[in-house]
Amino acid sequence: MSVELAGDVAVFLALVMALLAGAAFFITATGRRNLFAFGVRAYVLQILFVFAACVYLFYLIFTNDFRINYVYQYSSTTLPFFYMLSSFWAGQEGTYLLWLLFSSLFGLIILYRGGRYTTWALGFYSVINLFFAVVLMNLSPFRLLPFPAAEGAGLNPLLQDPWMVIHPPVMFLAYAAAGVPFALALAAMVRRDFTDWLKITFPYVVITSLLLVAANVMGGYWAYKTLGWGGYWAWDPVENTSFVPWVISIGLIHGMLVERRSGALRRSNLLLACLTFFLVVYGTFLTRSGVLADFSVHSFVDLGINSFLIFFMMLFLIITLVVFFLSRTPEKTGRPLNYNIFSQEFILFAGMMLMLVLGAIVEFWSSLPMATRYFMANPSSADIATYNSFAFPLAILVSLFLTLAPFVTGVGTESAGLRTRAAIFGALGLILAVILFVLKAVEMPMAVTVLLYTAVMLIYVAEAHLRTRLLTAIGIGIAGVVVAMLLGVDSFAYLFFIGAGVAAAGAQVQIIIHYLGSRPELVGGHLTHFGVGVMLVGIIASSAFSTGEKVTLPRHEEKSSYDYGITYRGMAGSVMTTNNELLLTLNRGDNSREARPHFFYVPRMEAMMKRPYIDKHLTFDLYLSPLDVQELSDAGGLRLIKGQTDTIGAYTVTFNSFDMRAHGGETGIAVAAELDVSRDGVTERIKPVLASGHDGTFVSEPIPLMSGSADSVKLNQVLPGQGAVVLEIPGLVEVGPPDQLLLDVSIKPGINLLWLGTILIAVGLALVSVVRIRR
Repeated sequence: MSVELAGDVAVFLALVMALLAGAAFFITATGRRNLFAFGVRAYVLQILFVFAACVYLFYLIFTNDFRINYVYQYSSTTLPFFYMLSSFWAGQEGTYLLWLLFSSLFGLIILYRGGRYTTWALGFYSVINLFFAVVLMNLSPFRLLPFPAAEGAGLNPLLQDPWMVIHPPVMFLAYAAAGVPFALALAAMVRRDFTDWLKITFPYVVITSLLLVAANVMGGYWAYKTLGWGGYWAWDPVENTSFVPWVISIGLIHGMLVERRSGALRRSNLLLACLTFFLVVYGTFLTRSGVLADFSVHSFVDLGINSFLIFFMMLFLIITLVVFFLSRTPEKTGRPLNYNIFSQEFILFAGMMLMLVLGAIVEFWSSLPMATRYFMANPSSADIATYNSFAFPLAILVSLFLTLAPFVTGVGTESAGLRTRAAIFGALGLILAVILFVLKAVEMPMAVTVLLYTAVMLIYVAEAHLRTRLLTAIGIGIAGVVVAMLLGVDSFAYLFFIGAGVAAAGAQVQIIIHYLGSRPELVGGHLTHFGVGVMLVGIIASSAFSTGEKVTLPRHEEKSSYDYGITYRGMAGSVMTTNNELLLTLNRGDNSREARPHFFYVPRMEAMMKRPYIDKHLTFDLYLSPLDVQELSDAGGLRLIKGQTDTIGAYTVTFNSFDMRAHGGETGIAVAAELDVSRDGVTERIKPVLASGHDGTFVSEPIPLMSGSADSVKLNQVLPGQGAVVLEIPGLVEVGPPDQLLLDVSIKPGINLLWLGTILIAVGLALVSVVRIRR
């Protein structure tokens, strides 16, 4: 069997088993024949064949079998172990195979925990696995090169990062997990039996959300530490394809909490469970169809599988809609929602709707390039300002309900005079908004947000049983505003945002302290909400208040930037060396440290690549991103090629040759220039040395030009490719810096609050999932 055929046979057999398993489960579910045991055996064989294909691809990668196109494209003999490991999922073919593996394994959750929905759910889930198997038969990672290569092209330098080992697998785990609630929801609707669907499905919705947020945060941090543009989220359309399913999954979690308490929103939850997975498939189409190639640095090129992506995307949509509309029963409708604004149901419903609105708007703008390419000569996309214009006010409203959520419990009570108070508080909010708008302190969207936040908060504060805790949270928020003002923040919009975020975090702290002693199993959700409040403050602090400046650093000259003295000392190698490091010294007070950002040319991309250096502190990051290294034509010095003689003042200097056996470097790397120096008829031979120090830089100590002479000479540069040297003779021939570094220096205040908040969100979701699975 050929090397190509072995892998393709494994994938083909997995496809056959997925087809047989799905057919067996559907036949069993419809009651025609009981083929469940046969379906399970076929499903297990499918897993084994997929696993075998994965193992075989790993084998081809680690044995450097460059007969295989995929191995050639993404691996090489020079890659370290972990980067060879990650080359498995560096291209489209490998990611589809990885996704199929994870999807197959997640099907075991349905098999063992699907309860009464197992058979139907496994049938629908087998369609998902069949989709990936069909794609892989047409986009095989086992295809041969026309001619075997001696060496591979290697992993893209942008992907040679430790996060490449972790981030993609977590993302595809999340995508695979999204299929579980999808299949269970379809099964519940087909059976028209919703007895256990919520209890069985809810933990896996939380797990999907946990994996999605973890993957998004990893991707953001990877961009922050690697790409050098100073940010972590650019509303890139491809980034949004994983962000939107996460937002929808959060909305679904809130909807399912409402259903668990009262039986309301069942139809919405069933549809959202299906929508979350559909958005994953739709995002896959956007990312891999090539429609975003001109609008995203993450987009894949079209590899000729668009027809399969469109077919299965439409198939999943049709299945969802047909099952949803044909399964109308009173049980599916559930109970009506309690719209009492002082009920816990309403607060959860409001949180759910905010997430759905955010997801819908982001998805609309992310799809703009695809929509405009069919109706406009020049396709367009939304810029960052467009996304921020709606995300900013929505984040404040999210903070509002995060502040209210811990204290609004139960079914709510009738409040006397509610309409009157609502009118009064609405008028007060309107007056405040108008004043701010007239004074040009805020734009219209922000004015409306202030109106809504103020009016709603006052309505709830007016309730006696809520007043004390809400006023405490508001007081914490005001304290946050005062601190921000003392730090120099003077924008009303930013101060309002910070106050809302801090108030939300303060409200959650109160309830977390309360539950830690009495009901610790309820801490997870509130810890997630606390993390959201902290994250929002971190987002506004690190983005709105980030400052930067561009600094020009001639070699060996210290320049000041912020409170730092920065000196550029050259390069560890050359710009043509992969992962070449720029050697910087940072001085701040009595402290001195070395910084080594990367700057090098990548032939494969025909572009320069940079990796920033981040000097982390508790309250801020110092972010150093190289922009360019410029050679200076007026560097000066005495340049001599072998055999050349020149007269400098009273001296005649001849460069004879290099001496590569010179000594003097701390690391043993040194080269000398053999010079003949003449004056007044006397000739002497000297050897100035250029030697490496412990930090990788090369230095030359001055030596006398001639015995008894007050003049000295230094070997400033060695140019072996030109057979030349550059000498410096102080007082006679001066040498300026050979190059200069253009460096972008920026301060990122509060960035650690962002990372802390995202970690707390993930930990909170993990606690919730553990509790729900145990139950």
